[in-house]
Amino acid sequence: MVLFKLAKMFVKPTSTIRLAPYVLIIPIVLFISLSLSGCLSTSPAIPEIYLVSLESAKNTSTPVEVRVGYFGICGDDGTTVRCQSARNTAVEPLTNALFPSFAANGTNKAANATAAPPSELRDLVATAIQIEDKIFGWTLVAAGITFFVGLVCLFIHKRHNAKPETSKPFFRAIARRGTYGSLCLSTGLIFASALATLEAATALEAASRATSSAAILMHAGRTIQVLQWMAFGFSLLFNLAVPILVSAGVVQTLKDMTQA
Repeated sequence: MVLFKLAKMFVKPTSTIRLAPYVLIIPIVLFISLSLSGCLSTSPAIPEIYLVSLESAKNTSTPVEVRVGYFGICGDDGTTVRCQSARNTAVEPLTNALFPSFAANGTNKAANATAAPPSELRDLVATAIQIEDKIFGWTLVAAGITFFVGLVCLFIHKRHNAKPETSKPFFRAIARRGTYGSLCLSTGLIFASALATLEAATALEAASRATSSAAILMHAGRTIQVLQWMAFGFSLLFNLAVPILVSAGVVQTLKDMTQA
């Protein structure tokens, strides 16, 4: 009886309880979007969202850092951070865009003479482009697309459930399978992306540190890992809440049990 009374307290505001899981959509979309937008612009906090950062192991007096995101690359010369998309961009133009204080002909125009030479900067940028293209895939993008498809199927499924007398069983079954299939696949892809990012970034960092003659040191980005794991957690919660959203009789059944 005590459990039923507690259940009655929580299910009494029927509309509120049934709509509450929709709030979970906001952090899922937000965390996926932030993860994908890392290093695409110099907006606040965006340059700090990166997969790995690279710096020269030869020049430690004035550290120059290159950060790699899913679609963008940032360059930090110690005073200014510049970011831009790296897709279909050659090494030389991208190096000049991220580090304009260095002339294209190799002359260092920076006031500090101890800064990294242009050849090292080109090596950093070239390595960053290879890492972005070859190591970190598009799994998170696929997760975002399947999550959107799952939401569309969810609203179609709810519409069919709301009017079962006019809804064809065949289309109801398709909407139901599409909803659960897409949302579960999206959650799995988010998990795969978060795990792959963790393992790949950690491996790159460990390999660069373990090699005594390494010319480039790499550091794993922590912020993007936190964002992806949080997106996975909220996505899992949303999947568990989907039956509440699509089942018209769940709340009424609980209410009847508490009144028994």
